[in-house]
Parts: sequence; structure tokens; C-alpha cells
Amino acid sequence: MRVGILVASLGLLGGLAAPALGQEAGAGGTSSLAWRLHGVEFSACVEFLIDPAQATELLAEGFRAVPAASFTPLSPVLAREVAGNSALAAWVASRLCFAESRSLTVGDRIYALEGEREVVGYWGIAATRLDGSPRLDQWFVARFWANDWHVEKVSEAAYVPVTVFKRGFDPVAESVNHRYQVKIGKTVLSWTGQVAGRDSTPAGPNPPINLIFAGLRRIQWNATVASEPQWTRFLPGVFNVQGKDDLAKALKASPIRMFGPMYWGGDARMEFSR
Repeated sequence: MRVGILVASLGLLGGLAAPALGQEAGAGGTSSLAWRLHGVEFSACVEFLIDPAQATELLAEGFRAVPAASFTPLSPVLAREVAGNSALAAWVASRLCFAESRSLTVGDRIYALEGEREVVGYWGIAATRLDGSPRLDQWFVARFWANDWHVEKVSEAAYVPVTVFKRGFDPVAESVNHRYQVKIGKTVLSWTGQVAGRDSTPAGPNPPINLIFAGLRRIQWNATVASEPQWTRFLPGVFNVQGKDDLAKALKASPIRMFGPMYWGGDARMEFSR
């Protein structure tokens, strides 16, 4: 089943029942870097499935993809699709997530783009490390993104690889819709739908988001996403993909794609540790 009208999934930084945002990394690792968004104005994810063979190709050495049927934090919508179609059980859950605010702190520096929001994002694939006890609740990050080259430089100085991308959020002429668009290399992802004027509800708590990835110099990283959003709303609309790179191919081949819901309000934090 290929979904054209997009339905709800979990947000990047939405409603997480995690340690307070001011806390540092726990006993599991040394805190080396943190991104903190001040007053999140938009956050949302695209949830989809990847063919297991392609997922394996995208993972770094020492990581293994986790089938959707075994993945603990599978979103409710994907879980229903997998439960209702046994052919999807071996596919691998994946997500693209973006979050925006007027300012972003990295380390002890605050960044704010003139006339633009600070935006960070990541592409995650359900996976686990081959060494140690296997966990079925982690996202391997294939890509980190930011729209501010300062964030790229300071993060890479800490050995966290980041790619700069372009983002647009503009009203559609002669309609009540907006178009949210990101350009990553030669791939363009866009969602067109109604944002303003839709009903909002208070955001509720969700479990923390656990990330794993191989950084620069083959450093093994963990990261935890935590946030305290105030509001959420669904984002019905149409999601389009243009391009031919790995990301575009994975999205086009997915039997299901979902965008949203949107979360906003409060601060959000991504704490990196190793």
C-alpha cells in the first residue's frame, strides 16, 4: 500500500519523557557535544520503510538492521501496517526528522541566522550494534543535517559529521496551504498542506529517542533526543520526492510514507556521548 495522503507519526523532538534538558549524559558515556534549540517553532518526521538489503548497505561496519516486526519504538501507524501485511515484517523502519527554532546552542555558543530559523535534522534507520548486548530501540543515523555552516563546523570539530542543507517554508499562492521543502544535495523533499488554522492539542510525553552512529575517525557515538513540547497537530497533505541518491531511492521504494504530526513550543536537546 503506497500512501499519498500522509498520516500521523512521531516527531523528532516531540513530547519525550526523558531526563531534564539541563542534565548531562549519564554513566553510559562522556558528554562531548550537545545541540539545544530554544523555543522550538516546528518539528516533524517522515516515517517510512526500507528494503533490508538497502538498509544493510547504508549502515556502517559493526551495525545490523532491525526488522520492523522486532523494532520496539515502531510508530503506531507503521506497526499497524506491518501487523496487517506479513510481507512488510522484514522491512526496516526509517525516519527523517527536522526541528527548527530561532536560536541554537552548540557547546557554549549560541547561533541565530538573520531572517531565518536554525534547523537541524537526521536520517535514522532501525539498527543495533553487533558488539555487546543487542538493543531493539535505537536508530542508526546515516546523516545529520543543519542549515547553518557554523553548526556544521563546530560539530565536525567534535567528530560528529554534519551536512549543510537548504530549507524553505512558504505559503502556496491562492490557497491556505504552505510548502515545507528541504534540499539535500541533489534531492528535494517537499510537503504541501495546511499548517495555520488547524486544531492544536497539548503535547503528551513519549519515550526518549536513542540514536547510534559512527562518527569521524570511526568514533562510536550515542545520542539522546529530549524535549518538552507544548503543542501538537496533525499535518495532512502531500509529500513529494525528487532525486536519485540513496535517500531519494529509499523514499521512492518505500511501500508507505507518513509526515507529521507537528510539535512545537518548549526547548529541545540532542545530547551526544561516547
